[in-house]
Amino acid sequence: MRVLPARSLLALFALAFVHETATPPQPDALFARAVAAVEQDATPPYATYTVVVTVSTDGHRTVDSWETTEDITHGIVLASSFSDEERKNPTTPHGINVVAHRRFQLSAPHSMSAGLDPAANLSINSTPVNPERTGDVVGPVALAVDQNFGLTPPRIYRVANDEQTVVTGGGDLALIGATGVKAAPRYRVTLLDIDGSVAHLALTPLRDPYHNRLRELWVDAQTAYLQAAIVEGVGDRPPFDRIRWHATFARDQGATYVADVYPVEPLNIRGSSPQVSIAFENLSLLSHSPLKTSFGIESPVKYLRDP
Repeated sequence: MRVLPARSLLALFALAFVHETATPPQPDALFARAVAAVEQDATPPYATYTVVVTVSTDGHRTVDSWETTEDITHGIVLASSFSDEERKNPTTPHGINVVAHRRFQLSAPHSMSAGLDPAANLSINSTPVNPERTGDVVGPVALAVDQNFGLTPPRIYRVANDEQTVVTGGGDLALIGATGVKAAPRYRVTLLDIDGSVAHLALTPLRDPYHNRLRELWVDAQTAYLQAAIVEGVGDRPPFDRIRWHATFARDQGATYVADVYPVEPLNIRGSSPQVSIAFENLSLLSHSPLKTSFGIESPVKYLRDP
């Protein structure tokens, strides 16, 4: 039997190692696969879910749960203007303060301090009848569970204040696709690292950074499914749309949806820095609209909504 020299054995081992070592994925190609995977998701026409907002400030914790219905096909979000918790414990909506204001005529000068005008009126404010909800720093939310923060070309979501808007919007034609010249790249993509099958990408927006919000992305290199992301802003109003958030995603019935988001930079709200998390719970994917009536109009409010 012929014995190979040591040098030949080392060369064979090196060759085997090269073949077994996976070639790092090309970042632009992997990003394009991630976009294609989301565009090919088997999304249902409708979904219902609960957006749960948890706020912790100086040891005080508040939870608000917003029941939401979304027409995914047409991008219409119908969110309750009152949280489940507020419905169970009603207050004047969203911090409207009622204060009794009384005036007293000072007419007896016997015990007055020097320099006090006895003809002056003394005004006294009562304790607020309906104290402002100091823990609710986020307020009502109308966030789409299928949003991806600009992984695919940003879409415009509409917020409905009543069921009739959703029912009527269901008759609109849905945008299936677009034809024409290939769109210009929206991000500069680089590969930061790869851990197992999960690639970590860095993204720099080349245009419209407010809507193309992705800054980092974790993608399964084998399936191209979205795992997590760092996004520049959540919603459409400051300070929430001005800081970076960590978002995680989950697969359900052949499509990707937001699971939760939380800030990775300090929030500054009225001089405090609360800890905020937003979770999408009780997701139910539906083939038909769950709305059976055109009633149920609620008061228009300023939602934290998708831009």
